[in-house]
Amino acid sequence: MHSCSKDLTVVKIKTSSGGGPREIIFGSAYLPYVDVEPAIPGILERLVTGFRANGTHLFVGCDANSQHTSKGWMNINNRGESLLNYIMANGSDIMNRGNKHTFITYNRQDVIEITIVPVCVGNFTKDWHLTEEVSCSDHTYFRFIVTGIERSVEDYRNKCRTDWGSFRTDLLGCLCDMIDKISNFTDIETASKEFQDAIVFAYNENCPLTMRKNNRNISWWNQAFVGRRKKVRSLLNDAKKSWNWTAYKRNLTDYNKPLRQAKRRSWRRHCEEIEKAPECARLHRILSKDERTEVSSIQLKNGEYTTSEKGILEKVLRVHFPGSEIIM
Repeated sequence: MHSCSKDLTVVKIKTSSGGGPREIIFGSAYLPYVDVEPAIPGILERLVTGFRANGTHLFVGCDANSQHTSKGWMNINNRGESLLNYIMANGSDIMNRGNKHTFITYNRQDVIEITIVPVCVGNFTKDWHLTEEVSCSDHTYFRFIVTGIERSVEDYRNKCRTDWGSFRTDLLGCLCDMIDKISNFTDIETASKEFQDAIVFAYNENCPLTMRKNNRNISWWNQAFVGRRKKVRSLLNDAKKSWNWTAYKRNLTDYNKPLRQAKRRSWRRHCEEIEKAPECARLHRILSKDERTEVSSIQLKNGEYTTSEKGILEKVLRVHFPGSEIIM
């Protein structure tokens, strides 16, 4: 989305029905650790203001770099006071529960991550908590559940699994009842519709529905990383108790370094395979990584972005078919 920057990442999720929000915005923000800076950067403030005006539900996880007793700190600083005042003035709330540390190093443990949501969104969330999963960084993971959302199930028919023998039998049975005399255009339309319905019925009866599953394996992940991650998690728990971080830091480096290398190799291999493909197949190869990939916005010449599907289609039409007329 065009609201993103180096310190802010935003994604929009469209949900199915189920009594919950139909559209949700999730943001991840970093607030610089400088007292002279405003507690809320301009781009984050515009994000909150804009989506509040549109009535869109917004969740923002922040590396806030601020202190306030309401978040589990023992102290209050100017940034923490300003941030809390901004949150309260804009009808928002902090989802954090308890005072468990979200930032842990060998010489410091603090609460600096918060989750900001509009007050009304609290009805759709539950079970906010910090996980025990090792994040392999100084920051811990937090999770929560958004309720009232139904997951849409995508299904399809694989023509290779069609029983063509039974298909022909059913099709012939349906065609027996078709109109046999055609004397005008109305009869042609009727016969065409009946023939189409017969083909679709016979095909649906003999080609079973299959639910689409994402079975794409992560090419860079293997059992060696599973063992190293378990070891790092165990050493982290030991370090919290003994306050001896040497073994944890060494094994964390030994885990992160090959992990990053494996990711780079996988990405390089993917790019090389795309470069070898014909140009017409490259875009298909890239987009096929996710069957649900779609264009969310297009940047215009004035630097702004389209905000609707209609705007995207109009822009594409003008670029690829200049001089064409848009008929409403």
